[in-house]
Amino acid sequence: MLDDLASTREAFLLFGVLGFTYLFALDALLQPVDYWRLLFPAFNAEFEISWVYNCATVTTLVALVVRAATNSAAPIALARRIVVGFCVLFLLLVALPASAFVLSTTTARLAMVLTSTAVIAVAIATIDSTMFALASRFPVGAVEYIQLGIGCSLLVSALYRVASKALFASDHVVEATMAYFGVAACTVALGLVAFDRLHRLPLTQRCLQPSHNPTTPHDVAATWGKIWFHEAMVALCNATTYVVYPGVVTSIRSHTAPAARATSGWWPLVLMTSYAGADALGRFCVRWRLGWTHRHLWILVFPRLLLIPLLVAAARATTPWLAHNSIALALVALLGLSNGYVGTLAIVVVNDIVEPHEQTITGMCASLSVNVGLFVGATLGLALAHLLDL
Repeated sequence: MLDDLASTREAFLLFGVLGFTYLFALDALLQPVDYWRLLFPAFNAEFEISWVYNCATVTTLVALVVRAATNSAAPIALARRIVVGFCVLFLLLVALPASAFVLSTTTARLAMVLTSTAVIAVAIATIDSTMFALASRFPVGAVEYIQLGIGCSLLVSALYRVASKALFASDHVVEATMAYFGVAACTVALGLVAFDRLHRLPLTQRCLQPSHNPTTPHDVAATWGKIWFHEAMVALCNATTYVVYPGVVTSIRSHTAPAARATSGWWPLVLMTSYAGADALGRFCVRWRLGWTHRHLWILVFPRLLLIPLLVAAARATTPWLAHNSIALALVALLGLSNGYVGTLAIVVVNDIVEPHEQTITGMCASLSVNVGLFVGATLGLALAHLLDL
C-alpha cells in the first residue's frame, strides 16, 4: 500500500515535470518580445506567431482525435509519440535561434520563424494530447499536476527571459535571447529524462495495459454527447485569454514609468511576467474548488469576456482612467489568475461526469478544446491587431 502511494506520488511529480518541459518550447516563442521586434521592426510578429501556432495545433489535434476514434493507439505508440515530440522540440530550439545568423532578409527570417512555429505546434499538440490521454489512465490528480506544470513553465520561462535580459546590456538583445533559447533547449531535454523515468515505473506499466474494449466511433460520439457543453466552456475560457495574450498585452505602453518606455523593452516583459505569475498561482489554487462543480462552471467563464474590451482599451490608451501602469498590471494579473484557475478547473471537473473507461477520450477532447479556444482567440486577436492597428 505504501509502495503504491509512493509510486503514485512520484508519477504525479513526473507528470508535473513533463507539463513544465513540453510547453517550454511555446513559452520560448512567446517570451522574447524584444527579439522579435528587433528582427521584425515593421510589425508585431507575436500575432502571426500565435496564429500559426494555434492553427497547426488544432489541425494536429483533430487528426489525433479522429485517429483515436478509429484506431486506439497501443502503449508503445503513445510512448513513441512523446519521445519523438520532445526530440523535435529540442532540435528546433537549437535551429531557430541559429537561423538568424544565416538568414539575412526579413522575409527569409519570418518564413523560418513561422515554419518552425508550425512544426513546434505539431510536436507540442502530439505530446499534449498523448500526455492527457496517458494521465487519464492514472489515479485522479495526474491531470492537475500536468496543468500545474504548465503554469509553472510559463512563469519560469518569463523569469528566465528576465534573467537573461538582466545579465546582458540593453543593446545586447541577440546575446540575451540566444542564452534564453539555450536554457529552453536544456529544459526540453529534461522532459525526455522525466518521461523515461515515468515510463519505467511499475504503476505506468499497469496503467498502459492495452484495453480489451478498444475505442470505437460510437464511444467517442457517446462521450462527446455528455461533455460537449463543458468542453465548450474550456474552449471559451482559452479563447478569451488568447484574444488579448500575448499580442494585445505586449502592445500596452508604459504611461507612468519613463524608463520602462525606453527601447530596452522591459515593460512588455514586466507585463508577461505578471501574467505568468498570476496564471501559475491560479493553477495552484485549483485544489481549493470552493464548491464549484461542472454545473456552475459557466458562471466563472462568461464574466472573463469583460477583460477583452478593458485590455484593448488599455492598449489603445483611449480611456484616461486606464492609462496607468498599475491598472494595466492589475488587468493583466487578473487575466492570468482567472485563466489559471478557471481554465484548469474546467478541464478537471469534466472527468466528474464520465465513466472511467471514457476518461482517455475525454482527455484527448480536453486537449482539443483547449487548443480550439487558443486558435479562435488567436484568430480574433490577429483580426483585432489589423483592425485597430495595434
